[in-house]
Amino acid sequence: MPGCDEKLLVLLGEAMLAFYRELDALYFWSLEPGSPYSFVHEILDAGKPESLLQFARAKRFRKDLPRVLRPDLLLTPSGPKLTEMDSVPGGMGILLKISRILQDHGKTGIWGNAQGILEGFAAMIRSLDPLPKLAIVVSEESKDYWHEMVFLARCLSETHFPAVCLHPHEIRFDEAGLFCRGQDGKDQRISVVYRFFELFDLPNIPKSDILLYFAKGGKVKVTPPFKPWLEEKAGLALFKSPRLRPFWESRLPPDLFAMLDMLIPWTWVLDPRPVPSSAVVPDLVIADRRLWDFSDLRMLTQKERHLIIKPSGFSPLAWGSRGVVVGHDLPEEEWQKALDHAFSAFFSSPHVLQPFLKTSAVPCPSWDPSTGLPTEEKMRVRACPYYFVVGQTAWMSGILATAVPMDKKIIHGMVDSILFPAAYPDHSLSSVEKDEGVITPD
Repeated sequence: MPGCDEKLLVLLGEAMLAFYRELDALYFWSLEPGSPYSFVHEILDAGKPESLLQFARAKRFRKDLPRVLRPDLLLTPSGPKLTEMDSVPGGMGILLKISRILQDHGKTGIWGNAQGILEGFAAMIRSLDPLPKLAIVVSEESKDYWHEMVFLARCLSETHFPAVCLHPHEIRFDEAGLFCRGQDGKDQRISVVYRFFELFDLPNIPKSDILLYFAKGGKVKVTPPFKPWLEEKAGLALFKSPRLRPFWESRLPPDLFAMLDMLIPWTWVLDPRPVPSSAVVPDLVIADRRLWDFSDLRMLTQKERHLIIKPSGFSPLAWGSRGVVVGHDLPEEEWQKALDHAFSAFFSSPHVLQPFLKTSAVPCPSWDPSTGLPTEEKMRVRACPYYFVVGQTAWMSGILATAVPMDKKIIHGMVDSILFPAAYPDHSLSSVEKDEGVITPD
């Protein structure tokens, strides 16, 4: 994968784990009376129910951090750029399945090897419970990922420990805790829940109150934790904030800070409040024009609007590229509406602003539907490494690449995209074939 060498990828997992740890510490510090950083929790708490915040702040969960970490790395001419961090990522089952297909066809050199996702996920769960009984709980909102999570659970059961994939309504309970019907048809006690749903979706999830009750009582362990402040894109804006730079520099090892500072592009929280006349929005320079206030974004021409607006989190529009706005793709009227929406949502659902990054043209394995033959095409690529946290270590267990045609502005799992595992530089996954009705790299 161009620009993503092994040293960078190994160090990035360590850097992301440290980032989440210090963001969590910063959040709790911002809650203290008289904290100079009270604005941190005001941004990260915006729009969240007070009941969820009080639950998430409980001492029992104080040290809990996400245990599956996945950055979105755009491959640009100046190297990879980290535009998002996802702690409830999809794609694990897909990556495992495709990697196994490739292995069966004699392909080698896959980052993390063909079983990396399975082994990493299993080790992560065992770090919570050495003898786990796992339930992967998938909400209706996340149903598009149901089949890959069923596949992951089946693979875990075959080689590691009992695991099932459940809809929330299938969870049962008694005074001792949670249980479900196992694959063998017998009742199975649940000791660990992998939460595959977003926290904004909690009110729509049957028995979520029961899950919260037993998690707080220690009868079941849940990952990722119920900490909404760790699932906000605004965390990247806080990292880039000059006001918080001394905090990050003092808390992160120098090499990890330097790596994140290099990888994370400028990110701003779109705050509609007027900037004092003696102050400026830091580094908001667009097409050689310095903007003193976010309201100045309204004056930009279409050619100058190489910008991205997206919801920070806690919204059905904050995942799957649903709420992403590409500035130079919009006429003037639509750009103004997008800004109005982002500004008006600040106190309930903050949005972030990032530069639109020009990506490299990467030769990728493709398939010509007119001939049925493998081919190669230059495409825009997003690389998503998966890290599993075991103890104090983040294991890099595989990389799912998403490639889209050069004319597509947003890289995600669209109909025109190709998903494939990344290989080491001296290996090639250069042809594709049909397998079970799905186009997969071979």
